[in-house]
Amino acid sequence: MEKKNKAKSGAQKSEKIDFESALKKLEAIASKLEEGELSLDESIRQFETGMQLAKFCRERLDEAEQKIEILQKGAAGKTARKRVEIDQDTGEIVDDDLQGSLL
Repeated sequence: MEKKNKAKSGAQKSEKIDFESALKKLEAIASKLEEGELSLDESIRQFETGMQLAKFCRERLDEAEQKIEILQKGAAGKTARKRVEIDQDTGEIVDDDLQGSLL
């Protein structure tokens, strides 16, 4: 019975945080695991938490992608998929035409 409560509380924690916080926590967990100084049990706990956070982040990204596709639908109701080029240094969209079509 304890395992069910722990699983639920981990999922609930993921739902109450935003994407950026979840990503930072996931990065911190990855760093801890890469260091290799955690016990086996703690590594497993951290891995499980990381998997929940990764799932949460993937779901938020999928939702964002769906919203963007809705915003990009043309008059005919068809989605015009466009490749988005991102500046590696700034993380901004390079194609100004694409940015304008999202507004």
